Amino acid sequence: MEPDPEKVEVKRVNSSSLNKHPPSVFARLNNAIAPLAGGILIDTLDIATFGPIGLYIGLFVGFAAGWWITSVYRFGKKTKLIWSLLAGIYCMVPGTAFFPLATAISVIGRFGQTPTSKQ
Repeated sequence: MEPDPEKVEVKRVNSSSLNKHPPSVFARLNNAIAPLAGGILIDTLDIATFGPIGLYIGLFVGFAAGWWITSVYRFGKKTKLIWSLLAGIYCMVPGTAFFPLATAISVIGRFGQTPTSKQ
């Protein structure tokens, strides 16, 4: 007479939970700063195009920076065009250099997001 075969219990494991490592310092800094970097860049360019120079090149500089930033966030072409034009107009209009509007919009947008990880 043969002994009964041993019963083995199988547990299903998600592959995403196998390689859970805490995020690196670079990844954490990227998560904290990257969403604000676009606003900081636009506001810095707005300061750089202060005065009459902004009337001449502000639209082009702001548009180029806006296009690059919206490409990073992978917006559609229509949305990229709208935001890029707004960034260009913002850099062109006199008197906006004293208001960090783009950074404030980034902060408000980041604040409105739900956190993806628990600290």
